[in-house]
Amino acid sequence: MLRQGKIEDIDALMMIVKDTVTIMAEEQNDQWNDTYPNVEIFTEDVDNVALYVMEKSNNLIGSITVDQNEPLEYKGIPWENEGPAYTFHRLVVDPNERGSGIASQLIQHAEKIAIKNGVPYLRIDTYSLNRKAQRLFMKLGYKKAGEMSFHGRELPFYCYEKKL
Repeated sequence: MLRQGKIEDIDALMMIVKDTVTIMAEEQNDQWNDTYPNVEIFTEDVDNVALYVMEKSNNLIGSITVDQNEPLEYKGIPWENEGPAYTFHRLVVDPNERGSGIASQLIQHAEKIAIKNGVPYLRIDTYSLNRKAQRLFMKLGYKKAGEMSFHGRELPFYCYEKKL
C-alpha cells in the first residue's frame, strides 16, 4: 500500500535509513550518513505533504519525497526543459525488500503526482558513487543532464531528467 506519510512513520523510516547508511558505507558510498537524512527533514516532508510511504503487512518498507523544491545547484545544469519541474528526494527502500520493484513503484508514484499536477517533467540527482540509483534511473527512462557539486562532497552529483 502506498500512502501519504505521517509523523508516526518517521521512527520506522529512520530505522530503514540507518540500515541503508550502513550498506552505503560498506559500498564506499557516502551520499548519506549519520546526519543526513534526519528526523527534522522527514518532519518537514510530512508538514509539506510531500512524503509518501510504502507499506507491506502494516510495516513501512520504503518512502519517497515528491515536491517542486530544487537545490540552487540545479540552476547550472543544462536541462532539456527550462520550465517547472517536479523532483523526488530521499528515495529509500528497506534493505530486506530490495530487488522487489519497490523503488520503481515509488518513482512511478512521483511521476503520477507530476502528471496529475500538470507538470509532466521530473528532475533528480544522485551522488556519482551511487551506481545503483543511476542504473535504476536509466532503466526507468531518465536521461543524464549534467553534473554538479553538492553538499561539499569531493565527487560530483549526477542530474537526471525525464519528460512524462
